[in-house]
Amino acid sequence: MSILLARHGETDWNIAKRVQGTTDIPLNENGKKQARLLYESLEKEKIKLCRVYSSRQERALETARIVSSGYQIPVEVIPGLEEMNYGLFEGHTWEEIEILYPDEFMKWQSDKRYNKTPGGESYQDLLERLFSALGRIMKETKEDIDSGRYVLVLTHGAVIMSLLTLRDGLDFRTSYMFIDIENAKAIKFERNDLLEAQQKLYPEPGIGK
Repeated sequence: MSILLARHGETDWNIAKRVQGTTDIPLNENGKKQARLLYESLEKEKIKLCRVYSSRQERALETARIVSSGYQIPVEVIPGLEEMNYGLFEGHTWEEIEILYPDEFMKWQSDKRYNKTPGGESYQDLLERLFSALGRIMKETKEDIDSGRYVLVLTHGAVIMSLLTLRDGLDFRTSYMFIDIENAKAIKFERNDLLEAQQKLYPEPGIGK
């Protein structure tokens, strides 16, 4: 049982390296092209797509609609797939953030899994809502996926990065240095991988936090 997760296509803020988070930035022209290429790559690989789910944010939703139109299937928006809420960091580059909010940045960096961004959320917060959404998706699509069809989930960079970090047992402080989530590229997650990752969501007493 497999689920495909993909980050949205490119936006102007991606080019400028600005933190987007909950800020609703639309795709640019290259992002739309990337979404079309995502559809074409799935079609070329003969992926039998039966469902498309998306974050409510426009950059993800627009990417999802471009892909789903090729398959002639609807897009379902469900809560929990949104990008991480970066609070006061949003709209700035990371270099600007270190200058504008040095204390807040250092505190967040010291334990990125559990410390919240100022006015935002932590990676733990993100993962908890993500697994709630994925649980719903796996329940709704079990028969479809068991029959060999696929589900595509359009979401965001930090969402997929945090999931891979948890699954692979990486350090949340440094995983961004090793994980590169490209725009509009599908990543396959097996059901068992997701279930094993979910078991790591709440460490055993005495381990971690």
